[in-house]
Amino acid sequence: MSTSKLAVAGYSHKNAGEGVREALARLKPLEILGKLGPECVVLSTCNRFEIVVAGDPKPAVELLERAAGAAPRVVEGAKAVEHLFEVAAGLDSMIVGETEILGQVKAAYELALGAGTTGKNLNVLFQRALYVGKKVRSETGIAVGQTSVASVAVQLAGSIFGDLEGREALVLGAGAMAEVTAKHLIGRKVSRLCIANRTFERAAALAARFDAGAIPWKDFPEELVRADIVIASTGSSEPVVTRGMVSAAMSKRSGRPLFLIDIAMPRDVEESVHALEGVYLYRLEHLEALAAENLRGRVAQVERARELVRDRALQFSNWMASVAAGREISMRHA
Repeated sequence: MSTSKLAVAGYSHKNAGEGVREALARLKPLEILGKLGPECVVLSTCNRFEIVVAGDPKPAVELLERAAGAAPRVVEGAKAVEHLFEVAAGLDSMIVGETEILGQVKAAYELALGAGTTGKNLNVLFQRALYVGKKVRSETGIAVGQTSVASVAVQLAGSIFGDLEGREALVLGAGAMAEVTAKHLIGRKVSRLCIANRTFERAAALAARFDAGAIPWKDFPEELVRADIVIASTGSSEPVVTRGMVSAAMSKRSGRPLFLIDIAMPRDVEESVHALEGVYLYRLEHLEALAAENLRGRVAQVERARELVRDRALQFSNWMASVAAGREISMRHA
């Protein structure tokens, strides 16, 4: 198979608004794999929903258009290879150099592998993408500084308060994003950190790692009365923080403002809470300015990373051409 048979179709923060990405985030990757069959991989994150195919991309494109109501971006052939390598390296992320995306690419590949929707070409492609993503991070300074959605969210909290020392925080969720959030909040010396999750055991396990408190999910609305800042990152398909919930909490806060940072997709916090007096809601798009500021000191490292990605993408494309021609060459691992 030549690289002309490879394609990536989908949406990201670069070509789709939050409404489109939120609709797509409700889709179940495993169901899509079942509908499209071999060879495909579905990559779904808070800022991205893409389908990688080895073959005709038309079925994937049509599925995405029906779900999103908008045409996806499609890249094919060698450009598709380079794009996936850029994604794995964190070069196509809202926060360039982010650390979470590599794990998300791996999880997407493993899901497809388990579903039986990958063959030799996608197996080698994703294994190579993961290798390139690790190599970029080990050989360049692209990941230096605040390079995750969660870390930038905590940076935003710090810019709001000037100093988080002495502040109380509530984290909703207990997944990978919540873990990074908790780590950075503790690093900024919040005086009290509580974690709530639908599965209490997961909240308790995460809280234990950071000497934080864990509360049952049903009790987190009461914690809104006490917390200075709430960072939400659950996997819920519907908002978990409602206007009524926040309004009730504000009536007991004696005029103290409440700051909510929603880094989930689909969104965890109802948009209308922002209209309540003393309530300030920040979402993913509000992190972009801080992400751009963080990037300024890493321009040279980003260019080095792009050069490495281009080189390895060309190497992979040459390998696929050799396979198609029946004279497979080897790929360097240096």
